[in-house]
Amino acid sequence: MNKSQSKILNNIKSVHLIGIGGIGMSGIAEYLLRKGVSVFGSDINPTFITKRLQKLGAKIYNSHNKKNISQNIQLVVYSSAVKSNNEEYAEAINKNIPLIRRAEMLGEIVNEKHLISVSGTHGKTTTTAIISKILIDNGFDPTVFVGGNIDFLEGGSSRIGESKYAVVEADEYDRSFLTLKSDNIVITNIECDHTDIYDGLDDIINTFKIFCGNAKDESGIIAYGDDDNVREVLQNYSSSEINYYGLERINNYKITNIKVSDDYTEFKLNNHNLKLNLLGKHNVLNASASFIAGNILGISPENISTSLESFAGVNRRLQLKYSKEISVYDDYAHHPTEVKSSFEALKNSVKGRLITIFQPHLYTRTRDFYNEFSDALKGNDVVILAKLYPARENEIKGVSSELILNELKKKTGNEVFYIDDFKNIITKLNEIKKDGDTIIFQGAGNVTNLCEDFIKQLNNGSIK
Repeated sequence: MNKSQSKILNNIKSVHLIGIGGIGMSGIAEYLLRKGVSVFGSDINPTFITKRLQKLGAKIYNSHNKKNISQNIQLVVYSSAVKSNNEEYAEAINKNIPLIRRAEMLGEIVNEKHLISVSGTHGKTTTTAIISKILIDNGFDPTVFVGGNIDFLEGGSSRIGESKYAVVEADEYDRSFLTLKSDNIVITNIECDHTDIYDGLDDIINTFKIFCGNAKDESGIIAYGDDDNVREVLQNYSSSEINYYGLERINNYKITNIKVSDDYTEFKLNNHNLKLNLLGKHNVLNASASFIAGNILGISPENISTSLESFAGVNRRLQLKYSKEISVYDDYAHHPTEVKSSFEALKNSVKGRLITIFQPHLYTRTRDFYNEFSDALKGNDVVILAKLYPARENEIKGVSSELILNELKKKTGNEVFYIDDFKNIITKLNEIKKDGDTIIFQGAGNVTNLCEDFIKQLNNGSIK
């Protein structure tokens, strides 16, 4: 995007966001609020995200209704989940109010900046957050959009910076990242996912090629070099354009000497000794990509190391929420690789049993990966499967959490349950929990609410 193109936000004073409670949409909403724009929005279910936006000054409706689109609204932003038959979307068209997709709005905000885009199937949010912290700590004052709630962003998912720099989580869902014109690209890994959008792995790889091709001239790429799919995307790039990192192959940045303790991880990246207050190989990879991003911008290894060591993590990314007689984690993992990474991060550090409450997310993902989910979960001492969270999808006949349950029973002799009611899950946990247990509430749906209810029960002895 060049400066001659129209800026859709020029002279806009009132914006309505359909689906404002989504993490990506909320980041746009917060950005607009901090710019002094009057923000309105709608979402069916109130959450801590919508409550936070209300405290910041947004007016939020708990339903989609055409009456929410007043004549005073000058622009309507909609998420990928919104269909053309949505009442508010149709009313905006009826009133000739301009509409823009969230991904396009994001591009409008960041494409003229020095843009660092963090892409990949897994690890985008954490890597975006770490890079952002490194830049903030070292005076780069970046604009930030990240797909999670971050403590150093005051619990938000966006930040307005006054500098030329921007750090953005580049989401491949619905091909949203194709709106971005990057200066630096990070690719953490590439796997098959979002099968409701993509026609298999080849389609995903080809779309990543387009994403990289959309970058500005003289852009640079930071990529996980141990991933064959990443290498395929970048096969036509020269070695001078790419900084590869990894453990197994010949990479520009070699990771060695990984040592995991109860609550932190140490490792070596080339000749730099680094410490991270997070667990798991996947977080070593995230931190390594972030180190390289900081190094490219001229930040000293010592200053990057300080930022890494003080990084406290992202909300819901294997986040320790309770640590007394038992430990309780809230975890956003919703793909088999993510589920396995969380398990491996904890298995050697926990002293008691590992109990996972897993809520499958999306019918299509469950249909396509139920066998892989069972493999990822089978090492747990106890698995409780919650009712599938459909999110944006309509029911697919024959697809439910029981697909995973049935496969799990074939692969493990450990305890496995399917319980479709949250209160009954808490009852079961109270029946089976023992001092020393580690319990993970896992999934991208409303299982996080179950985690909060369970912790409240632990703290005050009553179920709300």
